[in-house]
Amino acid sequence: MGIQAGKLRHRITLQEYRSERDGYNNELDPVWTDVRKLWAKVEFLSVKDTLTARAAGTEINARLIIRKRSDITTLMRVLWGGYVFQVMSPAKPDNDDAETYATFELKVVE
Repeated sequence: MGIQAGKLRHRITLQEYRSERDGYNNELDPVWTDVRKLWAKVEFLSVKDTLTARAAGTEINARLIIRKRSDITTLMRVLWGGYVFQVMSPAKPDNDDAETYATFELKVVE
């Protein structure tokens, strides 16, 4: 069974760190550039999950659930609700058929 559209109620922006070139083909300093906007579910971890993550040596604060895609990497960041999150894990497939949605671990950076 697929994920219900109503559960994906948060509008996020994915960004990638890119360097661009000016009119003279000189490389400019890299900047965060919007890649795409997606509907997603962003949920902060419970206190128990946060403590478990810290005990394992990670700084995971939240989870991102989106419809399955293969173009999101750990070099990207997510903007949502005034927060900036770093993508900390590759996509984790859903438990149903691994083709419906993907879950990413996030860390608040700003």
